[in-house]
Amino acid sequence: MESIEIGLKLFLFIIVISLFFALVGFLAKIYLSNFFDKIFSSIKNIFKKTD
Repeated sequence: MESIEIGLKLFLFIIVISLFFALVGFLAKIYLSNFFDKIFSSIKNIFKKTD
């Protein structure tokens, strides 16, 4: 029975860590997408000014 409990604890631990990384990745994706949108818009504005 102890091995089953240890297995369940490891399983829950892995699930919690995967959820944590999924949340961090999701927030990072939102932050980076906004960041890259600002960079690309500024680059587009620079190219528009040169025209």
